Amino acid sequence: MSDSKIFVDGLMSAVLRDGVVRLEFGEFEADQPGDDDNPPNMIPKTRVAMPWPGFLRTLRMMQQVNERLRQEVEKQRAAQANGGTAT
Repeated sequence: MSDSKIFVDGLMSAVLRDGVVRLEFGEFEADQPGDDDNPPNMIPKTRVAMPWPGFLRTLRMMQQVNERLRQEVEKQRAAQANGGTAT
């Protein structure tokens, strides 16, 4: 197993073809600062291909992460509303 780390800014595309989900991730161009009207361009960085059953397992895991993130945001908002800080 490789120990390399890959940083991406986001998912650019997802395609299902012949039972394989192909995900293309990108990063923002470093030399183009963005603003609200013109966000920076995203350029391809890396691709991941996985059979659809593996993608479905990944999707379930991401849904769990999304739910935990939602709960954390709610805790922080509640703490801010009460004048305290979230722990």
